Order: sequence, then structure tokens, then C-alpha cells
Amino acid sequence: MAAMQDTPIDSIPQAYDTVTKAFLSGKTRPIAWRKAQIKKLGFLVQDNEDAFVRALEQDFGRPAFETITAEINPVKAEINEVYDHLEKWAKPRRVKTSATWYATKPTVYSEPKGVTLVIGTWNYPITLLLVPLLGAISAGCTALVKPAEQAPHVAALVADLLPKYLDPTAFICINGAIPQATALLKLKFDHIFYTGSGTVGKIVARAAAEHLCPVTLELGGKSPAVVLDDADIEVVARRIVWAKFTNAGQICISTDYVLTTPQTEPKLLEALKRALAAFSANPAASSSSEKSSTSLVHNPNYSRIINQNHYNRVSKLLDATKGEVVVGGGRDEKERKIEVTIVRGVKPDDSLMSEEIFGPVLPIMTLPTLDDMVKFIQSRDTPLALYVFTQSKKNRDFIFERTRSGGFVQNDVLVQFMIPGLPFGGTGAAGYGNYHGRRTFDTFSHERASANVPTWMDMIMASRYPPYTQKKLKMLLFATKAVIKKPSKFGSISRLLKKLTGQA
Repeated sequence: MAAMQDTPIDSIPQAYDTVTKAFLSGKTRPIAWRKAQIKKLGFLVQDNEDAFVRALEQDFGRPAFETITAEINPVKAEINEVYDHLEKWAKPRRVKTSATWYATKPTVYSEPKGVTLVIGTWNYPITLLLVPLLGAISAGCTALVKPAEQAPHVAALVADLLPKYLDPTAFICINGAIPQATALLKLKFDHIFYTGSGTVGKIVARAAAEHLCPVTLELGGKSPAVVLDDADIEVVARRIVWAKFTNAGQICISTDYVLTTPQTEPKLLEALKRALAAFSANPAASSSSEKSSTSLVHNPNYSRIINQNHYNRVSKLLDATKGEVVVGGGRDEKERKIEVTIVRGVKPDDSLMSEEIFGPVLPIMTLPTLDDMVKFIQSRDTPLALYVFTQSKKNRDFIFERTRSGGFVQNDVLVQFMIPGLPFGGTGAAGYGNYHGRRTFDTFSHERASANVPTWMDMIMASRYPPYTQKKLKMLLFATKAVIKKPSKFGSISRLLKKLTGQA
């Protein structure tokens, strides 16, 4: 695969004009055209699975197993779902209304928003770019697509494949870094879909505001895992360590830190060690001693940190911690690998709690009560995900009802991204807007309200015309039935009947 080539800045306006003309021509509106493009997007992924696997191996050493299970298969599943349901989702919907307005046939049409911009990110550069693009295609929009420059081999592959599979006048790839992104954000889009950091998300939102452009922001944050005393510790440990092992913890919904009680912490730490040792075994090693090694820095099934800047950032957070490293801590700067590292005794002001780690380091904090844990979560920015490990519905509900988060999962991690039917998105500092399934289509669609008012309705509505009189006002109020009813002193009918029959 050739190296990524930056798109010349002066060619970006021409690309924008091309996709704008394609949208205004009306070619993207027919459902048949959209479905043909969706099918081609599916073949783009399926025909080139090996190429995508190699590109991600080159970009940050991600094993093929993770790329296939966490990116390629989910993308194909999303494509199949949208393709199979598009006619139903795009069909005009008659809405229920009052008798006065029934004859107007009030209808909602899902219309394409128009010319869109999709900005992907590097940690899952296939899924987090192509699924939003799928939404734009399904809604009948055109798009400029900017892959993440931090994953240059994937970006180059997308730039090469996109015009071979999709309509090159409707969907154009723009590659590059800050100069290209800045040039794109100066243009007037009808929707921008951005996945990445909160810092850049603010820049995107400010630029979009200049054009009153709607934005979907898929950001991140410090997502906690609450481990209570009644949790199944062995299962908890496997699932939490899995979230830190996968992609070397470079996942926006990974467990960023753990909250547990002083009583549970020792059991949890031992279980985390056992889980990490099992995950760290190298099946490709030639000897049994090598296979049982728990070092990850030379394990081919363990990803690198994406680049030197992120390696330095995570290393700096780890160097500055005042907590105790219980397991892990090994690093290889040449390979850009940091072992999954568990740190106990972490305080709220520790370096590891100062920002989203976005790496394979897991701080453990202890608090005496469930109420203290809830108050701690409430005191911080709203996380993209909140994980609660407990067998108690009461404890689960206590946390759920007193916190906010983009997603909430009991007794597992990461799975909310993979479960069909669930929306994925954040709130507060974790972003806004959501997608997946039907919502991917809805994100790029505008609900256009329509009514067809017969001229004969003037017999009913003529009282709206001047000159205004009390009689006309009474007639209008009667027709629209705009009256707020006072509650009966007896309450509901069922309660009244119980009262009358002596059952109350």
C-alpha cells in the first residue's frame, strides 16, 4: 500500500463543488440509487478485508483478530441492516392528529440534509469512518470524507478504494492533517459528523456554528467501572482487563478507571492479575516458557500505541502517578508498546485522573460506600460509558438513577457498541447526537413536515381571517380544542369508582 498523500488545499473547494452539484442534481434521492451505493460500500469492505487488516498492522500493530471482530464484521452488519430496512425507514409517515386537521393528511418525510462532512478518528479508523458515511449514503446525502491522518495506511487505502466502488461525484476522500481539516471547516456543510477528542470537537462545533450547521460529536471521557462487593470477581476481572488489552486500551468507551470498596479491592486486584496473565500468553511463542510469559511489549497479539506523541503522553501520566503499580508497567519505546498496567491507591487528584487515559493503564480507586461512588461520578464530566458490576438490581438502579452517561452497562464492558438496536452516542462532555442502525439514517435525515390543506376547509377555518371578533375567536377555540383540563378532585375514573365502591 502506497503512503498517504495529502490532498492539495486548493483542490478542496473543487471537491466541495463536485459533491454539491451531485446533491443538487437529485441523483442521490432515489432509494434504488442509495441501495446500490450501500451494496458497493459493503463490497468495498468485504473485497478488501486483507488489505484493511494489513493497513492496521502497519499503522499500530493491531492483530488481525481484533480488526476482523471489532471493525470489519460490525461494519458489514451495519451495512446489511441499513440495506434491508432502508425502504421502511425512508417511507413517508402519516402522523396522528386531531379531527380538525385530519383532512390535511399531515405527513413526515425523511429528507436528505444535503452536503455532509464526515471526519473519522484513528483508533477504529474503519468503523468510525464508514458507518457515518453509510448514514450519509442511506439518507440521500453527498459527503466529503476525511480519514484520520494518524492511521495513514488506512487513510491511503480508503482514498484508493472509495472512487473505485462509490460514485466519485457524490463521495470524495480528503486526506491530510490540520491544514486540510481547517480548509474543510471553512465550508458550509449541511451536517458534520466528527469522532475524536473533546478539544478538537469544540473547534468543529465553533466552525459549524458560523454556518448554523448541525453537528454530531462522538467524543470520549473518563468512563468508570463500579465494582461492588456482590460482583462476580473473576468475570469482572476478565471483562475489565479485556477492555484494556483490546487495542491497547485505545478505545473511547474503555474502562478508564475503577471504583470499588476497600473490602473488594484485594480480591479484585488478584483476579485482575490472573486475567492479565492469561491474556498475555503468546500462542506464537516457540517454547512453553515463552508462551507463559506475561510481558506484552513483544507480544504480536497486542497493539502498539498509535504514535510517539500518544506514547509520550501515556508514559508521562504513568510516571507522575502517586499510586502503586500492582502489575505491568513495562514499556518499549522503540515498539511504542506499554503493558496493561494496574495502579492501586489512586487519589482524585492523581495524574491518572487528570484526563482520559486512552491507553492500557487502569487506575483503581477505593471509596467506602456506594453513595460516595455516585457522588464522585456526579462531580466529574459526564462519561461516554458507565459500567456497573453488581448482582443487585437495587444497586444497579441506585447508580443508574443518580448518574448520567452516554451508555450504561451492567456486568460487562464495550458491548453497547455492538448490540443491534442500541443508539451509540454521548451527552455533555462526551458529545451529542447518536447513531447505529435506524439512528444512523436519522442522523443524516431531516424530518420534513408536510400538510395538504383542502380549499373547502375554509368553511371551518374562515374565522381566522380579519376583522377579528369575539364570535370568531370562540369558533376557533372550539375548533382547535385548545383547553387545559383541570384534574378532578376525585382523580382518575378508576380511583373514583374504587372510592364509590368502598375499595379505596
